[in-house]
This record gives sequence, structure tokens and C-alpha cells, in this order.
Amino acid sequence: MTTRMVMLLILCMLPAAAQADEPLSRAPWKERAVLRAGQIVQGDYFAFGPHVEISGIVNGDLYAAGGEVLIDGVVNGDVIVAGAKVILSGTVAQDARIAGAQVTVSGTIGRNATLGGADVHLTETAKVRDNLIAGGGHVQLAGSVGRDARVGAWKATLSNQIERDVIVAAGSVRLTSKATVGGRLRYWGEAAPSIDEEATVRGAITQRPLPEGWSIERARQGLVGIRLMAAFIGFVSTLILGLVLLQVYPVFARRVTATIRERPTAALGWGTVALVATPVVALSFVVTLFALPIGVLLLALYGATVYLARVYAITYVGQILIRRQEDSSSLAWPFVAGLVLYSLLSLIPVVGGLLTLLTVLFGLGALLVSKKELIATLREQNQV
Repeated sequence: MTTRMVMLLILCMLPAAAQADEPLSRAPWKERAVLRAGQIVQGDYFAFGPHVEISGIVNGDLYAAGGEVLIDGVVNGDVIVAGAKVILSGTVAQDARIAGAQVTVSGTIGRNATLGGADVHLTETAKVRDNLIAGGGHVQLAGSVGRDARVGAWKATLSNQIERDVIVAAGSVRLTSKATVGGRLRYWGEAAPSIDEEATVRGAITQRPLPEGWSIERARQGLVGIRLMAAFIGFVSTLILGLVLLQVYPVFARRVTATIRERPTAALGWGTVALVATPVVALSFVVTLFALPIGVLLLALYGATVYLARVYAITYVGQILIRRQEDSSSLAWPFVAGLVLYSLLSLIPVVGGLLTLLTVLFGLGALLVSKKELIATLREQNQV
């Protein structure tokens, strides 16, 4: 029942939230969600899809999510964006909060910027007028920051002007010859920053030591132990919940695994949209106080759905392993076989993260497609 309630909420939400070529409309899955140059939106604007382009003017806040998001227009409010690849080359009047695998900012942000991703890059033309918070694998600050900059990364590079203090925690810190820090430079790490002789730091340079007895290597060893324990707990919990789910809804589970087998592209595409767009919509409810309960409930249901959606993708992999795809076959053994393989592979760095992402995307997308088809069938039979 929980799974059905979750997907019904998502199904009801996504079509209403998607904005496309014109306000109050939505683009089909294969089309781009576009706000063209010259178009003006009065009020907040929502844009979701595989490709999102915002070239017009938004006189309000912008909420966008997709595989690739391009913002080269003007937003006279806040920007909240999530996507695999996000490019901001336009103008944001107020705050910008951006998350993605690859985040590139070459435009102007009028107030504060919060950026997170595997690769975060402020180009030379980028301007953040107030404070910057950036976190990721590699953070490159080639743009200017009007006040403080706080950075957490494995590798951080500064090559432009930071008007006030810089606080950085990173394995590697580099200040190029173009870097200027108007205040203090404070850093956490075992190695001192690499500062070019032409770089300028007007304030004090202070190293904040790691806690006594700790080191980067020791922290990594601790993370390995935590990861193994988490993997074991995850295996047991997924095993129990998966077996219960397959026992309670065996027919629907076969429908979902068949969708992955017969329509993998649709499953992957809709899974990507649902995974990225749903939390953005939920957070938009949260920040609007009168809709706070709806946003909190949606986030809780979203988390449960993402967790359970893996069961279907894992079961499909198990069906391939033991070659059981007949309708009369039990799904329990394929699920267990697939779960064992999934749990072992998920321990491999990088590969495990990619595998988990694909499992969620295929499972969530197939669940969404199957639920839509089921509801359409029930409507044809006048049962809903």
C-alpha cells in the first residue's frame, strides 16, 4: 500500500509541475523544456525535463531540474536547480542554489551562491556579489566573489579575487598567480596550500589542524569500516523488504520487471526525471510555509519509493542470472541472486556508485511507467 500511495502522489505531481515551451503547459518527454528569449514569466517558474533551457526573463523564482540545464536568461529572484550538467551563464538577481555532477557558472549572481557537484567551475566571467559556498570533488574558482568564500573539496583552485575571507577544507589547495584574497586564508588539511609568488593574501594565513590522532588515511580507514557495516545493514533490510514486497504484489512486480526488459529507454528516462524533479518540487513546497506539511510528506514518500524501486531492477538482474522470466516462476530466487550480485558490486569504488544510480533510475522509471499504464487500464474498465 505504501508503494502505491507513493507512486500515485508522484504521478499526480509531475504532470502539473512540468513547464515547457509556454507557461501553464508541459512538453512531451522527447522535447526540450524551453523558455525562449523574449518570453517573460510573471511569478515563479518550474521547468523539468531531459533538457531545460531558460533564455527568457523570470520575474520570480526559478525551479529547474533535468539531465542538462542551461540558464542564459534573467531570473529576478532565486534559482534552485538540480541536474547532471548545469550551466549558468545568465543573470540571477538574488540567491542561487545549484547541485549537479558538473556545474559551470559564467554569469552573475546578485547575492549568495551555494554550489555542489563532482566538478564545480566558476569561469573568469562569473561574479558572485555576496558569499559563496562550494563543495565537490574539484572546485575551480576563476570568477570573483564579493564577500566570503567557503570551500570543501578534494582539490580546490583559486584564480581570481575574493574580497574577504577564504575558508577551505581540501586535500589540495592551489592559489594561482591571479588569485587575490582580501582577508584571511584559513584551511583545514595536512598539506599547506600551494600559493604562487604572484598571488596576494592580505590577511593572515592560518592552518587549522585536524583533531589529534586523526589523519586523512585514518579517516579513510574509518570510512571503509562504516561503509562495510552500512552495506551489511542495507543488504539485510533490502532482503526483508524486497521479499515482502514481491510476496504482496507479485503480479505488479512482474509487470515492472517486464517494463525494464521491454522498454529500458523509457524506464531510464522517466527514472531520471522523477529522481531529479521530485525533491525540487518538494523543497519548493517546504520553503512555502503554508505548504510545508505537503513538502515534508512528499520528501518522506520520495525516499521510501527510491529505496523500494531498487527491488524491481535487482529482481530483473536476477532473472537474467538464473534465466527465470516466466509468469509462473517465483520472483524470490531471482531477487536474492540479484541482490547478492548487487551488494558485492556496490562495494567497488566508483562502479558501486554508478551501479546504485542505474538501479534506482531503471527501477523508479519502470515503476512509474507501469503505474501509469495500470491506471490507464483501470480507467478503461471504469474501475477508477
